[in-house]
Amino acid sequence: MLIRVIRLIEWAINAFGLVVMWGLLPPLIVMRAYDIVARQFYNTPSRLFQYLEWNAFFLFVLLTIAFTYLHNGHVRIDILRDRASPRAKAWIEILGYVFALLPFCVLIIGSGSEYAWTSYVGLERWLFGLGLWIKKAAVPFAVFLLLLVGLLITVRNVLFLLGRAPAPAPDDP
Repeated sequence: MLIRVIRLIEWAINAFGLVVMWGLLPPLIVMRAYDIVARQFYNTPSRLFQYLEWNAFFLFVLLTIAFTYLHNGHVRIDILRDRASPRAKAWIEILGYVFALLPFCVLIIGSGSEYAWTSYVGLERWLFGLGLWIKKAAVPFAVFLLLLVGLLITVRNVLFLLGRAPAPAPDDP
């Protein structure tokens, strides 16, 4: 039952990550191309497109961080981990979650949610009448997804250590 729940949550995070990637990558490419062409050939100011491009890139990176961690694409220091046994790798992942990722995520979710709420209540506005609070709210949301993926990976490693699941693949966390 627990494995089914884990797979369902993994599927949802995969689907969300793919939607974000395919939803933001093409506009990012178009905005960047237009910015380059407009600056080089038409000598027109393109601050609007730079602003949109920076915000789209910010959201792109932020909202795909959990997807990246789920697929083991995050940056890590592998000097010791690569030489470790599967059981030691599982312990490294568990301890990393408990002592690094969990406190970091709780702190960011707590302070980021308050920050976004203050922005929403204060009606901070930016381009097209959308609230700046949307960008601020994306931070605790993305970190919540990261926290959730970290929990899934930790549960998977605990199940392995208890002998209830196979060893994670060599590239899996």
